[in-house]
Parts: sequence; C-alpha cells; structure tokens
Amino acid sequence: MPSFCNLVTNFTYMHMKKLWIAVFIFFTTAVYAQKNFTYTPEKPKPGDIITFTYEPAGDIANTILPVEAVVYQSGVKGQKADDVMLKKTANKISGAIITDTAMNFLYLGFSSDKKFDNNFNEGYFIQLYENGEVRKGSYFNKAMFYQYYIGEVGGERNNEKALASMEKEISLFPESKKLYLSSYMRLLTAVKKDEGLALIQKEIESQLKSGLKDETDYNNLENLYSIAKLNEQSKFVTALKKEKFPDGNWTVSDALEKYSAEKDIEKKKSLITEIEKKVKSGNEKWQYVKDNLSYYQLRIPYAYVTAKKWEEVKKSVAELGISDKARIASTYNDIAWQMQEKSENLVVAEELSGIATTRAKEEWKNPAGAKPDYLTKKQWDKNRESLYARYADTYGMVLYRMGEYKKGLSFAKESALLINKGKDADQNNTYALLAEKTLPVKQYKKELEQFLKDGKSTSEMKGILKRVYVREKKSENGFDEYVTGLQKESYLKMLEELRKSMLNETAPSFALLDLSGNKVDIANLKGKVVVVDFWATWCGPCKASFPGMQKMVNKYSENPDVKFIFVDTWERGETKEKNAGDFITSNKYSFHVLMDNDDKVVTDYKVDGIPTKFVIDKEGKIRFKAIGFDGSDDKLMSELTAMIDMASDPSKKAF
Repeated sequence: MPSFCNLVTNFTYMHMKKLWIAVFIFFTTAVYAQKNFTYTPEKPKPGDIITFTYEPAGDIANTILPVEAVVYQSGVKGQKADDVMLKKTANKISGAIITDTAMNFLYLGFSSDKKFDNNFNEGYFIQLYENGEVRKGSYFNKAMFYQYYIGEVGGERNNEKALASMEKEISLFPESKKLYLSSYMRLLTAVKKDEGLALIQKEIESQLKSGLKDETDYNNLENLYSIAKLNEQSKFVTALKKEKFPDGNWTVSDALEKYSAEKDIEKKKSLITEIEKKVKSGNEKWQYVKDNLSYYQLRIPYAYVTAKKWEEVKKSVAELGISDKARIASTYNDIAWQMQEKSENLVVAEELSGIATTRAKEEWKNPAGAKPDYLTKKQWDKNRESLYARYADTYGMVLYRMGEYKKGLSFAKESALLINKGKDADQNNTYALLAEKTLPVKQYKKELEQFLKDGKSTSEMKGILKRVYVREKKSENGFDEYVTGLQKESYLKMLEELRKSMLNETAPSFALLDLSGNKVDIANLKGKVVVVDFWATWCGPCKASFPGMQKMVNKYSENPDVKFIFVDTWERGETKEKNAGDFITSNKYSFHVLMDNDDKVVTDYKVDGIPTKFVIDKEGKIRFKAIGFDGSDDKLMSELTAMIDMASDPSKKAF
C-alpha cells in the first residue's frame, strides 16, 4: 500500500518529551479560564508545572467514554508533543503539564472515541510568560495554531484569528517584523486583499528607502513583489540577491531544485555528490539538508525505476551509502507498490517489498530509535503499527500478482483483519483478492459480506461476491438486491452522519483559469450543485480517488444541474499547468481542472489537507466538506451521491 499525503505546511514539527504526570492538588491562586477549561498559575513561565481542570464540551459533552488529552508545545526550536495523564472527578477532569524552557505557546487536544472537543473552534491553548509579559514568539505560534495546527485537535483553520495574533506579536515585538514579514503579508492579503496590497506597496517603498543590507532584506523584497504579483520585479531582486551574495543561503534551495528537476541519471548522481560535499563542509546553511540527506539521496533509486533499470534500484542504495533504514524501507515500499500496479519486474518488487515489510515489523515490535518529538507515545506506537500494516498490504499485493496466494494471504490478513479490524477498504481489498484464491467460499464470502455491511468494500469485492452468487444461483438475477441488502445498514448510518454534518456556510467566491486558459467564475454556477475537489499531482490519495471521481463525473454527465470542478492547488514546480494537464491527459480523465496557482482559493476554503471536497448547493452555500480518501470507490460514490441529493434540496434531510 502506498504512502499517503499529510497536511501541507512550511513548518517542521519537533515535539516534546514524554510527560506521564498527574498533579491534582490545585493552588488557591488566580486561574485563567477558557470557558470550560481553567489552569494555574495565571501567567505560567517556561519550566513551570501547569495544572488544569477541564469539563468535556462540544462533540464530547456528557460523554461516558474515556477522555484522552494531548499537549503540543511550540517554541524557537520547533514543537513537541506528549500524552497527558488525566484524573476524573465527578464531571470534571484534571491534569498537569511540565512546560519546556524553550517553549512559548501550548495547545491541547481533548478527545473521546476519536471525536474532538475543539472549544467551538477556539481551541484550548496556554501562552507562556517571561517577566510578567507574554513571551516573545507566543503570539506568532498562536497565529500558526489558527492558520495550520488547529486541525490536529479537531478545529478548522481561521485566518482572521491568525492575522490578529500575528499583528499582536509584531506590535509587542517590532523587531520581529522583519523575520515574519512575508508570512504576515501573505496572511494579510488572504484576509484583507485591498488593505494587504496597499500595505505591501508601502513596505516595498520603505525597504527601498532604507536600503537592502542583508540577504533577509532581499528575500523580503523578493517575496513582497511576488505576493503583489509583480513577478518581473521579483525576478530582478532575485538576480540582484544572487549577485550580491554569491554564496548565500539561496544556493541551497537552488541546488536542491536543480537536482530534483534533473532527468538524466548520471547527471543527477553528480549533483547529489556535490550536495553531499556541501553537507560535509559543515556550513550551517546546509544543516536542514544534512538532517534530511537520505531523503534526497533516495531520489536516485526512484530515477532508476522511472528508467525501468530495475537491477540498479537496490544497487544504487548501497552505492550511496544510505544508513537511514526507515527511509529506505519507505522508498522500497513505494517502488514495490508502483511495480505491482503495472505488474513490472515482480521479482525485484517482491525483494524490495519483503525488505520493507521485515524492517517495519522489527521497528513496530522493537523500535531501534527514540520516539520522535513531534509524536506522543500513543501516536508513535500507532504509527509504527499502521506503517507495518501498509507495508504488509503492499507485500500481499505483490505476492498476489506473482501467484503466491497462500504466502500473500498471511500478510494481508495481518494487515486488514488483525491490525485494522476490517476498517480499511483498500487493505480489505487485498485480503479479498487473496482469500478468493485460497480460502473456502463459505469463509471468505462471510467476511466480504461483513465488509459490505460495514461500508468498507470496493468494486473488486463486489465482483468476487458476484462470481460466488452466480455459481450458487446459476444466474445474476437478484444480485443487485442482494448487495443493496448487505449495504443497507451502513448506508442508513452514513445518511444519519451526513445529516448531522450538514453545513450552511456561504462558499467563498473565486474565479480561476482552466487548463485551456478560460476563466471560470463560481458565481456563474449559481443554480447548480457544485462539487469542488482540491487536489495536486503529487498527492497520492487525490490520485487514488480519481477513478471513483471519474465514475461520479460520468454518472452526472447528463445532469445540467450538477457541476464538478477539480481545483489544482499546492502544485509544485514552474510548469504547474503542464504538470496538471499531462496527468489528466495521460490518465484519460474528463475533469474540468482549474489552477489555483497562488493557493488563494484553498486558503479561503480553509483546507488543511488534500484531497478535500466541498459540495455547494444551488444558492452558493457549502453543505458538505469531505476530507481525504479511504480507498473505497463504493463509499466515495455512495457518500457523494447522497451529498449531492441533499444539497439539491436541503429541506429533504430525512430519506
């Protein structure tokens, strides 16, 4: 099974030590309150123990199930995370946090049964103090929380709150403006376009008047021109910067971009050799690359896959001297998945997938390294288990392609049934394919029927059940009714969940160019139900969902009241339109693709990760927001069809 996309941000997480602490005696001092959440001391300093009380609210109000808490601490060195031990007394919960001396802002996540209390989208947070005043950087990290991280704890991005926090940081610490200028201006123009553009012009004039003294000044001016869409001026400043600072920090990103873009393998190998030399020089500007060198080195094996030089894939890893076993395993898994999809050189695919799966199981059971700061202990344990399940699923599919059904079944069973309990449609599919080849019909028929009942099936599973049905009944007659009966319970449950999640928010307006250069204004689509799908060519789940989305486009192709729009966003590289167009054409999709090259629309819609779909009704109201793809075309089509039906007539909430 391939790796999946995470939320796209420009920030690196670094997280906190394990804190299994319980302090439940509260001081009789002043307490700061966020509705149902209070803590002491009132103005905590880095290094303090913060004690808190909390009463479940929102989606977990009055829950009788256990409540879990996670704390994230942000500071100059990044971010740390940890589980928090809780004690329940009556209707209230108490706990304690040891703050890290390098931090300035904390936010917490309270959840029960996978549902979060997001404090009515305000989040639960604590700002740290120094000498009685909010610590420098605290409001900046609060801005990052509202702009990026709130999704981790069940909330939705809020650029208005992020902007207010950013402006507070700059007002308290004017010297920080230079450091945060580009982030601030991008945020300002996203929230207040006209005001932002006017301020950008003033900042440009101010920068030119005061003079450009260091590389940061040039970077800020370059970015200001870029945000204002003055691309020629931005390029001119870039050229001046490179001339003024021939060995500046910009040389790192340029080297990486050149390396990534190079198609010739021998030239690519020469470029990575040069990068390795730079890293070994000890220059501080190459530190990030040093920390992630294996990631860049492993682009070489991928290049050999593209060239179909299979025998060179594993050999190149050895030649590069890569020691990061986790990244090697991830690369081998991804390559093996690509090979099995095309049934290309399965012998090599089996070898690579076997190495990845063995490595993942060893790490799951007996981790060799320390817990990453950016994960809590529970998250780390779950991630290792999930990683093994993904790799085992890949191995199962490779073995299926090779005809080694019995061997493949053991891995697929462990992945789909033992670890994921039949809740992952994609992994269930691998198990079903192998089960049909190895198990008694009576056994696998019952298991596949349960997958359909749970809403975790695929079209291939239905094909397997159809073959069984025809053998037993000697006819296809009645098969559709049989499947409908199996899916009825999960379908009704899905409808009930959709009713509860139905929204009534005004959809942000936008006008974008499509791949033919035609402007499409969503305002002109009023009177239709519009499905807006945010995606990118590098996003695995986006691409995995597209066969199902093509079926939906085909289904509604004759319905003039339903329109599908595929918004390419967060796209990488200089040739975004070509990337998107080539992908759509090569896969023969009939999608109407619009280009969000400035990432403005995805920001306006407060998207945290892709794929994310919005269903907008005929009055321009967002009725549904669907995030991600779980591997089931059946579920995608069923849910999206129901969403479209409800959006077509919002008054019909009961089916």
